[in-house]
Amino acid sequence: MSSPVPELITLDNGVRIVTEPMPGAQSAVITLRFTFGAKDDPMDRLGIARIAEDVVFKGTPSMDARAIFDAFDSLGVRRGSATTVEYTQFQAQILPRHYEDTIGLYHSILSSASFPQSEVDVSKQLTLEELKRLEDSPIQMAMILTFKAALGDPMGRLPLGEPETLALIGASDVRTFWTDHCDPARLIVSVAGGLEQDRIVSGIRDTFGEWETVPGPDDVDHVVTVADRTVHHEKTSEQEHIGMVFGSVPRTHEQYYAAQVAVAILSGGGSSRLFTEVREKRGLAYSVSAFYRARRNGGMVALYAGTTAERAQETLDVCRSEIARLAEDVTEEELARSKTVIKGGLFTAGDLPEGRSSGLVEDVFLQGRGRSLDDIAIGVDSVTLDQIPAYLEAFPPSPHTLVTLGPKPLD
Repeated sequence: MSSPVPELITLDNGVRIVTEPMPGAQSAVITLRFTFGAKDDPMDRLGIARIAEDVVFKGTPSMDARAIFDAFDSLGVRRGSATTVEYTQFQAQILPRHYEDTIGLYHSILSSASFPQSEVDVSKQLTLEELKRLEDSPIQMAMILTFKAALGDPMGRLPLGEPETLALIGASDVRTFWTDHCDPARLIVSVAGGLEQDRIVSGIRDTFGEWETVPGPDDVDHVVTVADRTVHHEKTSEQEHIGMVFGSVPRTHEQYYAAQVAVAILSGGGSSRLFTEVREKRGLAYSVSAFYRARRNGGMVALYAGTTAERAQETLDVCRSEIARLAEDVTEEELARSKTVIKGGLFTAGDLPEGRSSGLVEDVFLQGRGRSLDDIAIGVDSVTLDQIPAYLEAFPPSPHTLVTLGPKPLD
């Protein structure tokens, strides 16, 4: 049985709707993604997109925070939100019978949020606490520092902002930022699950379709470039945290699937090269992994390894050796196993409403169209042995950014 083919519709005001009805599903998931994020924060107000995302549901001219929470709870909505460098996103898991009421509630709040000063102050304080907690999470901090060093400003920004800039943010700043950036022309809505196609589209058209677009700042896409640099952050500890980033293919590139298979060979499960060579054979690291990340105008591969200070240099050397070896001796067995790992994740999580809604909005955001599960599986299956070295020749893992967090720098 073939997987459904996603449909993409654009309303007159610029709202893009990508849909995948899933007959028989008992729930549906709505994802609303705006194409603004931390990259759009003013330099003296870093963190404002994150504050806006947090406070947008804390009041409108007709509802306070409690009334808004009660309204969502009465519909049984499970919701979440997030701000990244490139986008701000809201997601709701619903029962299909509450679809129209749910999207109507979202539209009402997003288009008329009042951002009360008291709620902005609370959000700022909570954000400061989140920043402090990062000091107790060296793994997370190491990767934050790695992406910041690799991508620079604005693409390497931490959406939480900085204490100095958070202190300057007032409610009027948040209102202005939201008015300038929260616009239907910047909105992608994905819906997957137990709803019919016509109902999905008509519901969004009837609510968001009349939302007028207004002139605002241009939606600038920043090209992803990885710096060639090594940075050490001193930390008194017996542990050393190693982060590395190097450039890779954008989502739209013909070698995208070869890149996914290469990363899976390197770090896709217990039989992957990094896990086998770094952890199992040598016992060098208690944690080691590599993963691909896409941006609208580029892609990258990131690596993390956590080890002891005494064995950090050897850990780094073996990681580099395994990355280099990808271009030399990939076997048919490794190729087949990595494809199975990728498709296993695709068809276990990806065929649920939440996974499909998230995947579809990411597809449209990155490449302007949705992909079916079959499209992705065919792309993975099409990768041949000779495409792995060809991909690495076109996108070599050097130059790269190396960041260490611990007692001593590495070479």
